[in-house]
Amino acid sequence: MASGVTLSDMMNFKRYIPDHAVTTVPALALLIALHFLLSSDDPAETGIEATSGDFGSYDYWQQENEIDELDIDARLSQLELDDAKRDRLIRELLQQGKFKQARTQLLEIAASSMLAEDQKQLGDTLLLLGEVAINQQELATAEVYLQESLYLAMSRNDVVGTARGYQLLGQLNIRARELARRAANTYDQLWQARNSIARGFYHGVNDNLQGVIRDNLEIRRYGAAADAWEALASLHDKVHDGYQAQQARIEAARLFASTGQITHVRRLIDDLDRSLISDFDLDSIEREIEGLFQEHQQDLVKTSQARDYQMLYHHYLRIGQPERAWKFRIKSSEMLSDTSDRSMFQRQADVIAVLYNSNFAMQRARRYLDQAGKIYDDSGVSDGLEQTREMESLIY
Repeated sequence: MASGVTLSDMMNFKRYIPDHAVTTVPALALLIALHFLLSSDDPAETGIEATSGDFGSYDYWQQENEIDELDIDARLSQLELDDAKRDRLIRELLQQGKFKQARTQLLEIAASSMLAEDQKQLGDTLLLLGEVAINQQELATAEVYLQESLYLAMSRNDVVGTARGYQLLGQLNIRARELARRAANTYDQLWQARNSIARGFYHGVNDNLQGVIRDNLEIRRYGAAADAWEALASLHDKVHDGYQAQQARIEAARLFASTGQITHVRRLIDDLDRSLISDFDLDSIEREIEGLFQEHQQDLVKTSQARDYQMLYHHYLRIGQPERAWKFRIKSSEMLSDTSDRSMFQRQADVIAVLYNSNFAMQRARRYLDQAGKIYDDSGVSDGLEQTREMESLIY
């Protein structure tokens, strides 16, 4: 804790800390308040869902998680778990990209560490949770874990842990900027495609729209991807390819249904050319779309329950009952592990707002990485310093 900081000073800073920033440690420190002031603009909750295949075979429903940057073995070795079965389970879940299930296991470890007053293992676990969340594009969630880990590292004078926390917070904000730029690029490309279609210039538009769909799915802007499918349908209408136009409308309807936009679904289904689809196939598509919509409705209920559990976690933490609080934090994670990724990203800010806010993300990234670089430099950790400088080169 910084010298000269009294308990009264720390409690005065409590009003600057948002609800989601309640730490796992009862005492509130000036340091963590200042870190949240640096990151007061919440990054958009965005993510990656990789897709593959030819036209009409996009697999939006199976997420292919990107954790290539995460050294799973090294990170779990740092935790020094005395439960070999759980260690093996977490490794397998992370390697298979099943982050939601792994998160619950890691939170249980964190809760045990907190009750045992093992701040090192607690901090390392939160750091791992934050690092994996960055790779999953769950940036707001990652920020909470990393800020908690950073505070714990500072409280026990862990120099390398502090630098690593700053470094990952910098990486988080760089990722937010990257995703915002991709969203803006796909937005521009979609409008260019629509303009070309309206003017009768069709060369290259199909490939352009296919890329827009792919990129929007990767950053989980499902509504924008559905809009691109509709634009693709209009392109095929213009070149008199009724079958491909029909398929594009069905794909758009699936996406809209999976995000609860049933009005758009009905419009698209009503526009289908009944001469190009059998009654059996139409019934099958309608059942599939109804199933996607029902899944969305169920996810909303689970997400709401998870949010209630999270509020209970904050409540019991504030009144000094950390053991009970962590039970609700784990229950919240368990509830979310059964929901689809689409439920977490169904509502996102307009692309212009996302792009504008990403400018502040770059400022935060620069501050965090500057702090990490100074600590690594003063401590003589050359590898960490080099990695930080490489990250700084990505700021734009």
